[in-house]
Amino acid sequence: MKRAVILLNMGGARNKDELAEFLKNMFLDKRIINSPARFFISFFISHLRTPKVWKDYEKIGGSKIYEHTQKLIDKLNALSSGSYDAFFAMRYTKPNIAQVLKDKNYDEVLLFPLYPHFSSTTTLSSFDDADLFFKDKNSKIKKISYFFENEQFNKTIITSIKNCYRKGAHLIFSAHSLPLSIAKYDLYPTHIKQHVEILSQMLFHEGLTFKKIHLAYQSKLGPVKWLEPNIGNVLRSLSGETVIVYPLSFTIENSETAFELELYYANIAKNYGLTSYEVCKVQNSSDAFAKFIDKKTKESF
Repeated sequence: MKRAVILLNMGGARNKDELAEFLKNMFLDKRIINSPARFFISFFISHLRTPKVWKDYEKIGGSKIYEHTQKLIDKLNALSSGSYDAFFAMRYTKPNIAQVLKDKNYDEVLLFPLYPHFSSTTTLSSFDDADLFFKDKNSKIKKISYFFENEQFNKTIITSIKNCYRKGAHLIFSAHSLPLSIAKYDLYPTHIKQHVEILSQMLFHEGLTFKKIHLAYQSKLGPVKWLEPNIGNVLRSLSGETVIVYPLSFTIENSETAFELELYYANIAKNYGLTSYEVCKVQNSSDAFAKFIDKKTKESF
């Protein structure tokens, strides 16, 4: 039996054209904007914001999401011992799932979004894209909807926090925000809060104590109300303190981690008078993350 696992993610911009493609496709997604106006909005935003946003990407040398994900795929194909083939597909940039599986046939395919928590804007959107491709195929499709409760996965987070740990520091779990109009119908806010509770208990049992553990949200865009508190407001309240940030809703480095948290909010933290500000690394292509995905994949087939 031929099996494949497809790691799903949003995509990233390695150049200005790819950024324009990303923005256009994201705002065309009905899971992001469920209105006919999205056709105008996607055109407007991709043209208006690309030059400005690309300047931010240039500060981090472009997106590294492809580099990290390919390394992860290479490790999975080594770990699989031929029991499955591993690929990745992006939602808003190339390659999409149709391009990845062109001229390939598998009896079973596992869709594995690299989002720990379920959201209609990420996981379900990726499943929409895959379902469209597979509707006329004979492959048996299996799906991983979320994995934030998995102990093996959470140990990778604890290890990362250990590497940043400072006694007496504040720990901020920073999650990508959602507009309240979406969040009130979405599992995501509940999953995020449950995840913070799980990790807080694990940190306690590891003997890692913090002055306080905070949940904050980042990446708000536009004038509508989003999930709060915003990380900027949390940082403002911590003047004179030592702060460690863990990017809770990400597993692969992207502009929200490499630019927004590590550069933009680092500068804000300095302006607010924080004594120290450090962002922990996400999993990327670590051996521990690859072993988690491999084990989860083999259990799911």
